[in-house]
Amino acid sequence: MLLKMVNMSNKNNTVKIRLNVGEITIEIETTLENVEEAVRKAVQGIQEAQISQPKQKEAREGRGVTTCLDLLERLIAEGWFAEPRSLSDVVGELARRGYHYDPTAVSHGLLDLVRRMRLIREGRPKRYLYRVARELPPKTGEEARDEAVEVETEARRLD
Repeated sequence: MLLKMVNMSNKNNTVKIRLNVGEITIEIETTLENVEEAVRKAVQGIQEAQISQPKQKEAREGRGVTTCLDLLERLIAEGWFAEPRSLSDVVGELARRGYHYDPTAVSHGLLDLVRRMRLIREGRPKRYLYRVARELPPKTGEEARDEAVEVETEARRLD
């Protein structure tokens, strides 16, 4: 909490105070006799505002604002991309679930997932099919060590 006396004038013994608490700033103008009470009330008001802010944030989050990319990730998690799907299949499935996105937005989301290696894109432009990228089983310690030795040997050979 930062308390700063901004202006003290002798007229009517008034004082201007700027009070900063977190992201909230309050300016108070009061008489010298009432400074303590004014600051106490201001701090109380700030505390009440800070208590209500998390509730407002939770309410916004509770609405479930969902992006196209979130929905595509959900389809992957559900196994919907286990078989190859076209852009029109994806747009249709999202619409069936009540999410009406422009095909261009869906296409961009699919491309993001391809770049993140979550999906594989096969085919040719305007006719791509998307399927889940198969994750390779984790390598054993011995396999990982052997691969590292091969990479190091190849790097030395190229130098």
